[in-house]
Amino acid sequence: MISRRTLLYRGLAAGAASLVMPRFVFAASDWDATLAKAGKEGKASYYSSGIAKTEEPLMGKFGSSSGISIDYSRPGGGEIVLRKYEQEIQGGAASADICGLSDYALGLYAREKGYTATPDLPNVAKLSKAFAMTDSGIYPTGGLAMVIVVNNNMIPKGEGPTKYSDLVNPKYKGQILFGAPENAGTSTLFVKGMVEQHGWDFVKALRANEISEMRLQAEAMQAVARGEKPICVVAQAWGFLYQLQGAPTRMVFPEDGSVLARYCLFISNKSANPDAAAVLANYLLSAEYQKALAEQNGFYGSNGDAPPPPGMPAVAELKTYSPNLAELTAKRGEIIDTWRKIMG
Repeated sequence: MISRRTLLYRGLAAGAASLVMPRFVFAASDWDATLAKAGKEGKASYYSSGIAKTEEPLMGKFGSSSGISIDYSRPGGGEIVLRKYEQEIQGGAASADICGLSDYALGLYAREKGYTATPDLPNVAKLSKAFAMTDSGIYPTGGLAMVIVVNNNMIPKGEGPTKYSDLVNPKYKGQILFGAPENAGTSTLFVKGMVEQHGWDFVKALRANEISEMRLQAEAMQAVARGEKPICVVAQAWGFLYQLQGAPTRMVFPEDGSVLARYCLFISNKSANPDAAAVLANYLLSAEYQKALAEQNGFYGSNGDAPPPPGMPAVAELKTYSPNLAELTAKRGEIIDTWRKIMG
Protein backbone atom coordinates (compact mmCIF):
# COMPACT_ATOMS: atom_id res chain seq x y z
CA MET A 1 0.00 0.00 0.00
CA ILE A 2 1.41 3.36 -1.00
CA SER A 3 1.17 6.24 1.43
CA ARG A 4 0.44 9.76 0.24
CA ARG A 5 3.98 10.85 1.00
CA THR A 6 5.66 8.03 -0.91
CA LEU A 7 3.09 8.15 -3.72
CA LEU A 8 3.44 11.85 -4.37
CA TYR A 9 6.95 12.72 -3.50
CA ARG A 10 9.26 9.87 -4.34
CA GLY A 11 11.51 11.20 -7.08
CA LEU A 12 8.93 13.78 -8.11
CA ALA A 13 11.33 16.70 -8.25
CA ALA A 14 12.88 15.25 -11.37
CA GLY A 15 9.48 15.10 -13.04
CA ALA A 16 8.16 18.47 -11.96
CA ALA A 17 10.08 20.73 -14.32
CA SER A 18 7.66 22.45 -16.69
CA LEU A 19 7.89 22.01 -20.42
CA VAL A 20 6.74 24.60 -22.88
CA MET A 21 4.14 22.89 -25.01
CA PRO A 22 3.32 24.03 -28.55
CA ARG A 23 -0.21 24.63 -29.75
CA PHE A 24 -1.05 21.66 -31.91
CA VAL A 25 -2.26 22.01 -35.48
CA PHE A 26 -4.31 19.10 -36.78
CA ALA A 27 -5.08 17.87 -40.22
CA ALA A 28 -8.74 16.91 -40.25
CA SER A 29 -7.86 13.48 -41.59
CA ASP A 30 -5.65 12.74 -38.54
CA TRP A 31 -8.45 13.26 -36.04
CA ASP A 32 -10.95 11.60 -38.38
CA ALA A 33 -8.71 8.53 -38.35
CA THR A 34 -8.64 8.58 -34.55
CA LEU A 35 -12.43 8.82 -34.46
CA ALA A 36 -12.77 5.91 -36.85
CA LYS A 37 -10.44 3.69 -34.81
CA ALA A 38 -12.18 4.76 -31.60
CA GLY A 39 -15.49 3.63 -33.06
CA LYS A 40 -14.03 0.22 -33.78
CA GLU A 41 -12.68 -0.08 -30.23
CA GLY A 42 -16.13 0.92 -29.02
CA LYS A 43 -15.32 1.37 -25.32
CA ALA A 44 -13.14 3.15 -22.78
CA SER A 45 -12.79 3.02 -19.00
CA TYR A 46 -12.50 6.12 -16.84
CA TYR A 47 -11.47 6.34 -13.17
CA SER A 48 -12.53 9.73 -11.85
CA SER A 49 -11.96 11.66 -8.62
CA GLY A 50 -14.78 14.05 -9.51
CA ILE A 51 -18.44 14.08 -8.50
CA ALA A 52 -20.22 10.97 -9.76
CA LYS A 53 -23.69 12.51 -9.46
CA THR A 54 -22.75 14.95 -12.22
CA GLU A 55 -20.24 12.96 -14.24
CA GLU A 56 -21.93 9.59 -14.58
CA PRO A 57 -24.99 10.88 -16.50
CA LEU A 58 -22.68 12.89 -18.78
CA MET A 59 -20.71 9.73 -19.54
CA GLY A 60 -23.95 8.02 -20.51
CA LYS A 61 -24.87 10.84 -22.87
CA PHE A 62 -21.39 10.84 -24.40
CA GLY A 63 -21.59 7.10 -24.96
CA SER A 64 -24.97 7.38 -26.67
CA SER A 65 -23.83 10.14 -29.03
CA SER A 66 -20.35 8.80 -29.80
CA GLY A 67 -20.99 5.08 -29.93
CA ILE A 68 -18.21 4.58 -27.37
CA SER A 69 -19.39 2.83 -24.23
CA ILE A 70 -17.83 4.36 -21.10
CA ASP A 71 -17.09 2.21 -18.08
CA TYR A 72 -17.13 4.97 -15.45
CA SER A 73 -16.14 4.57 -11.81
CA ARG A 74 -15.37 6.94 -8.99
CA PRO A 75 -13.11 4.94 -6.63
CA GLY A 76 -12.43 7.98 -4.44
CA GLY A 77 -10.15 11.00 -4.43
CA GLY A 78 -7.16 11.43 -6.69
CA GLU A 79 -4.79 9.43 -4.50
CA ILE A 80 -7.18 6.48 -4.42
CA VAL A 81 -7.68 6.63 -8.19
CA LEU A 82 -3.95 6.51 -8.83
CA ARG A 83 -3.32 3.86 -6.17
CA LYS A 84 -6.00 1.62 -7.74
CA TYR A 85 -4.57 2.17 -11.22
CA GLU A 86 -1.03 1.44 -10.08
CA GLN A 87 -1.92 -1.69 -8.15
CA GLU A 88 -3.83 -3.08 -11.13
CA ILE A 89 -1.13 -2.52 -13.73
CA GLN A 90 1.59 -3.79 -11.40
CA GLY A 91 -0.48 -6.92 -10.88
CA GLY A 92 -0.92 -7.40 -14.61
CA ALA A 93 -4.65 -6.65 -14.55
CA ALA A 94 -6.58 -4.41 -16.90
CA SER A 95 -7.01 -0.89 -15.59
CA ALA A 96 -8.40 2.49 -16.57
CA ASP A 97 -7.78 4.01 -19.97
CA ILE A 98 -8.04 7.48 -18.35
CA CYS A 99 -7.46 8.66 -14.80
CA GLY A 100 -8.95 11.97 -13.65
CA LEU A 101 -7.00 13.47 -10.75
CA SER A 102 -7.89 16.16 -8.22
CA ASP A 103 -4.25 17.02 -7.56
CA TYR A 104 -1.82 18.07 -10.29
CA ALA A 105 1.05 16.62 -8.26
CA LEU A 106 -0.43 13.17 -8.85
CA GLY A 107 -0.23 13.80 -12.57
CA LEU A 108 3.44 14.68 -12.23
CA TYR A 109 3.97 11.45 -10.33
CA ALA A 110 2.20 9.43 -13.05
CA ARG A 111 4.35 11.03 -15.73
CA GLU A 112 7.54 10.42 -13.73
CA LYS A 113 6.59 6.75 -13.40
CA GLY A 114 6.07 6.46 -17.16
CA TYR A 115 2.32 5.85 -17.09
CA THR A 116 1.23 8.67 -19.40
CA ALA A 117 0.48 8.59 -23.11
CA THR A 118 0.82 11.76 -25.19
CA PRO A 119 -1.78 11.79 -27.99
CA ASP A 120 -2.50 15.10 -29.69
CA LEU A 121 -5.97 16.25 -28.65
CA PRO A 122 -7.67 19.08 -30.57
CA ASN A 123 -9.05 20.72 -27.43
CA VAL A 124 -5.56 21.27 -26.04
CA ALA A 125 -5.43 24.26 -28.39
CA LYS A 126 -8.45 25.71 -26.57
CA LEU A 127 -7.02 25.60 -23.05
CA SER A 128 -7.10 28.94 -21.25
CA LYS A 129 -3.99 30.73 -20.04
CA ALA A 130 -4.81 29.91 -16.43
CA PHE A 131 -4.79 26.19 -17.23
CA ALA A 132 -2.29 26.01 -20.06
CA MET A 133 -0.68 22.65 -20.73
CA THR A 134 2.88 22.76 -19.45
CA ASP A 135 3.77 19.10 -18.91
CA SER A 136 3.64 16.48 -21.65
CA GLY A 137 1.03 13.81 -20.95
CA ILE A 138 -0.73 15.77 -18.21
CA TYR A 139 -3.91 17.41 -19.50
CA PRO A 140 -5.31 20.22 -17.29
CA THR A 141 -9.05 19.88 -16.72
CA GLY A 142 -9.64 22.97 -14.56
CA GLY A 143 -9.56 23.74 -10.88
CA LEU A 144 -10.82 25.48 -7.79
CA ALA A 145 -9.86 28.62 -5.88
CA MET A 146 -9.55 28.74 -2.12
CA VAL A 147 -12.13 31.35 -1.12
CA ILE A 148 -13.19 33.08 2.07
CA VAL A 149 -16.83 32.25 2.83
CA VAL A 150 -18.78 34.66 5.04
CA ASN A 151 -22.16 34.24 6.74
CA ASN A 152 -24.32 37.19 5.61
CA ASN A 153 -26.43 37.15 8.78
CA MET A 154 -23.38 37.52 10.98
CA ILE A 155 -21.26 39.88 8.86
CA PRO A 156 -23.24 42.15 6.51
CA LYS A 157 -22.22 42.64 2.90
CA GLY A 158 -19.67 45.42 2.55
CA GLU A 159 -18.00 44.29 5.76
CA GLY A 160 -15.74 41.38 6.56
CA PRO A 161 -12.41 40.13 5.22
CA THR A 162 -11.47 40.86 1.61
CA LYS A 163 -8.03 39.23 1.53
CA TYR A 164 -6.19 36.39 3.20
CA SER A 165 -4.07 38.79 5.23
CA ASP A 166 -7.28 39.99 6.93
CA LEU A 167 -7.56 36.60 8.62
CA VAL A 168 -5.02 37.66 11.25
CA ASN A 169 -6.88 40.90 12.04
CA PRO A 170 -7.87 40.85 15.74
CA LYS A 171 -11.30 42.05 14.59
CA TYR A 172 -11.99 38.44 13.54
CA LYS A 173 -10.46 36.75 16.57
CA GLY A 174 -12.14 33.44 17.29
CA GLN A 175 -14.45 33.75 14.26
CA ILE A 176 -12.64 31.73 11.57
CA LEU A 177 -12.75 28.04 10.64
CA PHE A 178 -10.35 25.98 8.51
CA GLY A 179 -10.36 22.38 7.33
CA ALA A 180 -7.40 20.39 8.64
CA PRO A 181 -4.63 20.19 6.02
CA GLU A 182 -4.04 16.51 6.82
CA ASN A 183 -7.40 15.74 5.21
CA ALA A 184 -7.48 18.00 2.13
CA GLY A 185 -4.85 18.67 -0.47
CA THR A 186 -6.35 22.08 -1.19
CA SER A 187 -5.99 23.06 2.48
CA THR A 188 -2.32 22.10 2.39
CA LEU A 189 -1.91 24.04 -0.84
CA PHE A 190 -3.43 27.08 0.87
CA VAL A 191 -1.05 26.77 3.83
CA LYS A 192 1.91 26.49 1.43
CA GLY A 193 0.78 29.64 -0.37
CA MET A 194 0.47 31.59 2.86
CA VAL A 195 3.89 30.48 4.05
CA GLU A 196 5.48 31.42 0.72
CA GLN A 197 3.94 34.88 0.86
CA HIS A 198 4.13 35.66 4.57
CA GLY A 199 6.31 33.09 6.28
CA TRP A 200 5.48 30.87 9.26
CA ASP A 201 4.91 33.98 11.35
CA PHE A 202 1.59 34.27 9.51
CA VAL A 203 0.54 30.85 10.80
CA LYS A 204 1.60 31.87 14.30
CA ALA A 205 -0.56 34.98 13.90
CA LEU A 206 -3.50 32.79 12.85
CA ARG A 207 -3.02 30.75 16.00
CA ALA A 208 -2.90 33.92 18.10
CA ASN A 209 -6.14 35.00 16.41
CA GLU A 210 -7.74 31.80 17.68
CA ILE A 211 -8.77 30.23 14.40
CA SER A 212 -10.47 26.86 14.78
CA GLU A 213 -10.10 23.71 12.70
CA MET A 214 -12.67 21.19 11.60
CA ARG A 215 -11.75 17.74 10.37
CA LEU A 216 -12.95 18.53 6.83
CA GLN A 217 -13.62 21.62 4.73
CA ALA A 218 -17.18 20.35 4.31
CA GLU A 219 -17.67 20.50 8.08
CA ALA A 220 -16.24 24.04 8.26
CA MET A 221 -18.58 25.14 5.49
CA GLN A 222 -21.57 23.54 7.16
CA ALA A 223 -20.79 25.25 10.46
CA VAL A 224 -20.60 28.68 8.80
CA ALA A 225 -23.84 28.04 6.89
CA ARG A 226 -25.52 27.20 10.21
CA GLY A 227 -24.17 30.35 11.84
CA GLU A 228 -21.83 28.68 14.33
CA LYS A 229 -18.95 30.82 13.07
CA PRO A 230 -19.06 33.68 10.54
CA ILE A 231 -15.99 32.87 8.38
CA CYS A 232 -14.26 29.88 6.83
CA VAL A 233 -11.65 29.23 4.13
CA VAL A 234 -12.63 26.42 1.75
CA ALA A 235 -12.44 25.36 -1.89
CA GLN A 236 -14.95 27.36 -3.93
CA ALA A 237 -17.09 24.33 -4.79
CA TRP A 238 -18.28 24.17 -1.19
CA GLY A 239 -19.29 27.82 -1.20
CA PHE A 240 -21.02 27.37 -4.55
CA LEU A 241 -22.98 24.28 -3.54
CA TYR A 242 -24.24 25.88 -0.34
CA GLN A 243 -25.31 29.00 -2.22
CA LEU A 244 -27.27 26.77 -4.62
CA GLN A 245 -29.05 25.38 -1.57
CA GLY A 246 -29.96 28.88 -0.36
CA ALA A 247 -27.48 29.17 2.49
CA PRO A 248 -27.02 32.75 3.80
CA THR A 249 -23.40 32.86 2.70
CA ARG A 250 -21.21 34.64 0.17
CA MET A 251 -17.83 33.86 -1.36
CA VAL A 252 -14.94 36.30 -1.33
CA PHE A 253 -12.13 35.82 -3.83
CA PRO A 254 -9.18 37.31 -1.93
CA GLU A 255 -7.70 40.52 -3.28
CA ASP A 256 -4.19 39.35 -2.42
CA GLY A 257 -4.45 36.45 -4.85
CA SER A 258 -6.72 33.39 -4.64
CA VAL A 259 -4.73 30.19 -4.22
CA LEU A 260 -5.63 28.09 -7.27
CA ALA A 261 -5.68 24.28 -7.17
CA ARG A 262 -5.38 22.62 -10.59
CA TYR A 263 -6.97 19.31 -11.64
CA CYS A 264 -5.79 17.08 -14.50
CA LEU A 265 -6.16 13.79 -16.33
CA PHE A 266 -3.77 11.37 -17.97
CA ILE A 267 -4.32 8.75 -20.64
CA SER A 268 -2.68 5.46 -19.76
CA ASN A 269 0.09 4.36 -22.09
CA LYS A 270 -1.07 0.85 -21.25
CA SER A 271 -4.59 1.55 -22.49
CA ALA A 272 -6.35 -1.28 -24.26
CA ASN A 273 -8.44 1.32 -26.11
CA PRO A 274 -6.04 4.18 -26.90
CA ASP A 275 -8.11 5.86 -29.60
CA ALA A 276 -11.38 5.67 -27.68
CA ALA A 277 -9.49 7.03 -24.67
CA ALA A 278 -8.20 9.96 -26.73
CA VAL A 279 -11.71 10.78 -27.95
CA LEU A 280 -13.09 10.64 -24.40
CA ALA A 281 -10.21 12.77 -23.06
CA ASN A 282 -10.86 15.35 -25.76
CA TYR A 283 -14.50 15.45 -24.65
CA LEU A 284 -13.43 15.96 -21.02
CA LEU A 285 -11.49 19.01 -22.23
CA SER A 286 -14.47 20.38 -24.17
CA ALA A 287 -16.43 23.51 -23.33
CA GLU A 288 -19.67 21.48 -23.48
CA TYR A 289 -18.59 19.06 -20.75
CA GLN A 290 -16.94 21.67 -18.57
CA LYS A 291 -19.99 23.93 -18.79
CA ALA A 292 -22.01 21.22 -17.05
CA LEU A 293 -19.41 20.90 -14.29
CA ALA A 294 -19.40 24.68 -13.83
CA GLU A 295 -23.19 24.88 -13.56
CA GLN A 296 -23.63 21.89 -11.28
CA ASN A 297 -20.42 21.75 -9.23
CA GLY A 298 -19.03 25.29 -9.24
CA PHE A 299 -15.90 24.12 -11.04
CA TYR A 300 -13.65 26.25 -13.25
CA GLY A 301 -12.99 24.46 -16.54
CA SER A 302 -9.71 24.56 -18.43
CA ASN A 303 -11.30 25.18 -21.85
CA GLY A 304 -11.17 28.89 -22.70
CA ASP A 305 -14.71 28.72 -24.10
CA ALA A 306 -16.19 27.14 -20.96
CA PRO A 307 -18.17 29.64 -18.85
CA PRO A 308 -17.35 30.24 -15.19
CA PRO A 309 -19.77 28.89 -12.59
CA PRO A 310 -22.96 31.01 -12.40
CA GLY A 311 -22.47 34.17 -10.37
CA MET A 312 -18.70 33.76 -10.20
CA PRO A 313 -16.00 35.77 -11.99
CA ALA A 314 -13.99 34.26 -14.82
CA VAL A 315 -10.58 32.94 -13.85
CA ALA A 316 -9.00 35.60 -16.08
CA GLU A 317 -10.64 38.27 -13.92
CA LEU A 318 -9.20 36.88 -10.71
CA LYS A 319 -5.89 37.65 -9.13
CA THR A 320 -4.55 34.16 -8.48
CA TYR A 321 -1.56 32.66 -6.78
CA SER A 322 -0.04 29.27 -7.55
CA PRO A 323 2.28 27.89 -4.85
CA ASN A 324 5.50 26.10 -5.78
CA LEU A 325 4.15 22.64 -6.54
CA ALA A 326 7.48 20.79 -6.72
CA GLU A 327 8.46 22.16 -3.33
CA LEU A 328 5.05 21.34 -1.89
CA THR A 329 5.25 17.73 -3.04
CA ALA A 330 8.78 17.36 -1.66
CA LYS A 331 7.96 18.96 1.71
CA ARG A 332 4.29 18.23 2.28
CA GLY A 333 4.89 16.15 5.41
CA GLU A 334 7.19 18.78 6.86
CA ILE A 335 4.66 21.53 6.12
CA ILE A 336 1.83 19.66 7.85
CA ASP A 337 4.03 18.79 10.82
CA THR A 338 5.07 22.43 11.26
CA TRP A 339 1.45 23.60 10.97
CA ARG A 340 0.39 21.07 13.60
CA LYS A 341 3.15 22.08 16.01
CA ILE A 342 2.01 25.70 15.77
CA MET A 343 -1.73 25.08 15.77
CA GLY A 344 -1.75 22.29 18.35
